[in-house]
Amino acid sequence: MKKNKLQITLIVVTFISLLALVAIQISWIVNAANIQEKQFNQSVKMAMSKIVEQLTDDESICSEVASCIGKAGTASCFTSMYNQIEWSKLDSIVKTALSFYNLNTGYEFDIVDTKKDADFKACKKTYFSEELESVFLQNGIELKIKFPHKSEFIAAQIGLMFISSIVLIILISISFLLILKYYRREKMLYRGTRDFINNITHEFKTPITNIALANSMISKSDKVAEDEKLNQYSQIIKSEQKKLKNRVEGLLDIARIENGNAGECSTTDICNLIKCTVDSYQVQLQQLKGSIVYHKQSEECNVSIDTEQFQVAISNLIDNAIKYCDKAPEIKITTYHKSDFVYIEIEDNGIGIPQEYLKQIFEKYFRVPTGDLHNVKGFGIGLSTVKAIIESVKGKIEVKSKVGIGTKFIIQLPYCDEL
Repeated sequence: MKKNKLQITLIVVTFISLLALVAIQISWIVNAANIQEKQFNQSVKMAMSKIVEQLTDDESICSEVASCIGKAGTASCFTSMYNQIEWSKLDSIVKTALSFYNLNTGYEFDIVDTKKDADFKACKKTYFSEELESVFLQNGIELKIKFPHKSEFIAAQIGLMFISSIVLIILISISFLLILKYYRREKMLYRGTRDFINNITHEFKTPITNIALANSMISKSDKVAEDEKLNQYSQIIKSEQKKLKNRVEGLLDIARIENGNAGECSTTDICNLIKCTVDSYQVQLQQLKGSIVYHKQSEECNVSIDTEQFQVAISNLIDNAIKYCDKAPEIKITTYHKSDFVYIEIEDNGIGIPQEYLKQIFEKYFRVPTGDLHNVKGFGIGLSTVKAIIESVKGKIEVKSKVGIGTKFIIQLPYCDEL
């Protein structure tokens, strides 16, 4: 459940980040366009100053323009001068100045009387130079340059950046959709696998129970009791049936917890519960010439937890301490309290866990690689069961280990009034 919530949160965060990226890219494109337009306007202003300066130095052009503007009712010089040599010279001056400032786009120009010109400051694509008033000593006489394709020119300046941004946004969007698609497919596969395992596990319960019942009936027979070999076979069946039952129960515990059915919690003195669990292992460890010791250092031991599941968690950790030990096992369990939490430490002298595998040991079905050695039995569900049980009551579990020295598991559980 916790992992599913985390995955959904990551997908939502990724989607929001994608929208934010799109918004940033659009904002960046708009700002880039505005900057290009300001640069364009500044370049036009400098080009027009250069044009006016060169026009002032050419007396023939100035004379014709003055004559043109002096005509009654004339608002534009273009209509009366466009066929004259002076207009061609003026066009060459304009073209050269615009090219000098890299304004290589289509243009239209004229010298007009702005008091009579209908387009005066009516369009952002049209520019006027007020410097001609001082040249011709007439108010309103200005050089007008119009750029019909100004928008296309500015777009071309940021074209590569614009296209790159759009391609980047499209690629990221496609990647996100593909990731979402594969996530849904993997989730469906995971659910199918989980349901398949759960169904098989449930199907195993009946034959396991029948095997136990049949073996119990057989063991009561006088013939079996008197025959040493038959009695031995019966004990083997009983032992293996118990192992198989524990494995099945472990899988079912994980399934219940993953589905949000953590069991019925009640206020429990976990210190007494741990002591009872420890006592149940004393005989087994004595046979192995080992020891298990419990130190109670906490005054507060009441925790809201499912008693049966908690015993399973502690038993799994003790079982691992015994299984993964290449000498006489020595297990030390300590409980203490700090702030609003009860802590349980389970420390052993086993073979230890390599550092690179510490983050994976709580994953379902994961087992630390041992090469070609398969002397330790198990499905890799013990620690994942422990973690699921502890987290189901808002607890935490961490592990510290050194190869050849041993492993320590630290469980943190909140007090009842903190749940």
